Amino acid sequence: MTQFKPIQEIDLHGLRPEEALRRLAQALHTARLQGSRRIRVITGRGLGNPLQEPVLRQKVETWLMGAQGVRAGARGFTVVSRGGALDVDL
Repeated sequence: MTQFKPIQEIDLHGLRPEEALRRLAQALHTARLQGSRRIRVITGRGLGNPLQEPVLRQKVETWLMGAQGVRAGARGFTVVSRGGALDVDL
């Protein structure tokens, strides 16, 4: 019988973008070392900022698709949880 391994998560919502991206890089590195194929990145939907726009999620998506995200092992992502999280494939 195959044992189901729960998806790892990192919660970034409420963090400033620079700190969030630093923690994301660390989490991706750790997940890869542990043999994970996917990690859920919680960004929140962005409704708690003065502009009521998803600032953090957009920065995380851009980072994941850029050179730093690729070097960290990101192969793609899917938006989940009504836009408040991303499932990142490693």
